[in-house]
Amino acid sequence: MKLLSTTIILSFFLNCALAQSLRRSLMGQQYNYQVVGDPETSNIKRNKPAGYSITFTNHWTEKNHPYNYPSKDPHWSDFVYASHSRNYKMWRGRGIASKGIENIAEEGVTKDLVREINSKIKEETVLDQVMGAWIRKATEGATSSPKEDLCVDKSHPFVSGIGMIAPSPDWFSGLYKLRLFDRETRFWYQKIEVNVYAWDAGTEGGNDYSFNNDPKNENILPFKAGSTEDAVFVSVDKDNNNLQVLPVGTLTFELQESSKCG
Repeated sequence: MKLLSTTIILSFFLNCALAQSLRRSLMGQQYNYQVVGDPETSNIKRNKPAGYSITFTNHWTEKNHPYNYPSKDPHWSDFVYASHSRNYKMWRGRGIASKGIENIAEEGVTKDLVREINSKIKEETVLDQVMGAWIRKATEGATSSPKEDLCVDKSHPFVSGIGMIAPSPDWFSGLYKLRLFDRETRFWYQKIEVNVYAWDAGTEGGNDYSFNNDPKNENILPFKAGSTEDAVFVSVDKDNNNLQVLPVGTLTFELQESSKCG
């Protein structure tokens, strides 16, 4: 009987620990991206290389994110995208920012991240990388698209990307490890759209749209609605009066007939 009680107690604590670990792992994942509608599937099998156009559409505006929205020069930095295997991590929720992620999140500087990606291309965990131009003025619907398609293949079917929200301490948006094929049919998506959200890189302090704050070394975390609307990226849902954090952008990936990608 004593042994049974001990086993039950141990099982209880193990289950609690597993549940806590799962909650921690899902904390960042659920804010990574939100698929818009139903993705369109192509008739091209995943074992054939393909190319995708990418369009980022801005929704970071004073209407959507009213608290202390910057009155002067709201814009986006250049965007960086990479296609990769499941073994590559450009960034991830609850992870620690690399030097490349820190520099783009704080200053909009892309060269260190591009250097990191190029080193992974040599290691064959990354296939391709492209850059989208900065958005000079963050008006609703403003867009950025790379001038060339992003190549994917059977071994590198995922895409990750990032761009700085500016001005800000170290805030950015993007996504990590989006799968560009239908898991059931194994065909590439013809088109997939996802909403993306605001993230804190954890490298600089500051609760407002300011910069040159004290350095930090914390986890990458999403902005979430708390108990007050007086917080960046938070707004009030007028239908039910709940606090919410709306997406700051939409990313659209469309399959192309690309000579670059073979």
